Amino acid sequence: MKVQAPFGFVTGCHAGDKFMVQATLASMRHYCPNVPICLVVDGVFDVSELEKEYGLIVLRVPELPSVEMRELIGGNYRAKLAAMWEGPFEFYVWMDSDAIVWGDFTAQVRQDLDFQIFWKEAEELSTPAAPDGFRHFYFDPDLLKKYDTEFQWRGNNYFCSGAFACRRNVVPYDEWAQVEIWEKETVGLFAWGEMGMLNYLVHAKTQRGEMNMASVDLQHVWAHHDKQELEQDCIGAGWKFPNNIRRPRVAHFCYRKPFLYDHKAYSRPFTIARLEHHRRHHGELGAWLAVLNEDRRVLAGKVGRRLRNFVGR
Repeated sequence: MKVQAPFGFVTGCHAGDKFMVQATLASMRHYCPNVPICLVVDGVFDVSELEKEYGLIVLRVPELPSVEMRELIGGNYRAKLAAMWEGPFEFYVWMDSDAIVWGDFTAQVRQDLDFQIFWKEAEELSTPAAPDGFRHFYFDPDLLKKYDTEFQWRGNNYFCSGAFACRRNVVPYDEWAQVEIWEKETVGLFAWGEMGMLNYLVHAKTQRGEMNMASVDLQHVWAHHDKQELEQDCIGAGWKFPNNIRRPRVAHFCYRKPFLYDHKAYSRPFTIARLEHHRRHHGELGAWLAVLNEDRRVLAGKVGRRLRNFVGR
C-alpha cells in the first residue's frame, strides 16, 4: 500500500475481537476527529460498516503482496507489523484493540523520531541473570548472546507493545525475518508474540546508531499502574467520555480483558468507548443491550470451550 498521509492511527483486529476494536475506533474519532485511521484486518471477515462509519483505510493481511510476509504475520500477534511494512502512514501510532485513546495526546507524539516508546520505566535488574518475569515477557539474554554479542540488555526501557509510535519501515522486513530465523533455531529465545522481538530490535538498533528513539509516559495499563487516575477522570462523566482528561494517553486494558461480567477486571473507560460506538446507531438503552449481548456471547464461548475440554479429558 502506498503512503497516503504523513501521520495516522493504526489498530487491528481478528474476527474474534472485532467487537472490541469498535471501542478503539470510537475513542480515536471522539478525541482526535481529524487523525486518519488505518484498520489492519487479519482475515476475510466483513468490516465494511466500520470502514464507512469511521472513514477507515483498510489493510488486509491476506492481501499483502508478499506471500512470505502473509504467512509470517497472518493469524497471530505479528499482524500489527503489516502497518510497519505496508501501512498508509509515514509515521503512525499503533494501538491494540483492547486499548483506547483517553484524551488527545497527539501533541506528545514526536514525528521527528524513528520510534517512540509509550512507556517510561527502565528495568532495574540487580541480579546477574535475567529474572523469570523478564524472560517471560521479552527474551532470554543468555540465549541472545549467540546471535548478538554486542547487545547491552540491561538498563533499557522495555515496553508493552500494545501502544507505540514509529516510522514506516523502521525495522525493514528482511531484518525482522532474520530474527525470526533465530527464534526457530533456539526455542525460548523470544517471548510474548512479537513483543520480545520488537523490544530487542528497537534497543539493538538504537545502540548501533541505526534508530533515533525516545520514551514518553503515554501508555496506562491499569493492572500495572493502578486505576486511580482513570477513576478520577470518570467522576461526573457518567457513562460518556469525560470532557476533561487530566493526563491524555492511551488506556490499555490488557491482562484481564474489560468485560462487564469479570468482577476482577476494571472496565469502565473501555465500556464507555463501547457504548459510544453503539450510540451512533441505537439509543442509550439499545447501546447497553448491545454491549451486554457482546459480553454474553464471549462468556458463552468461554463456557462452551471449558465444557468441551472437560468432556474431552
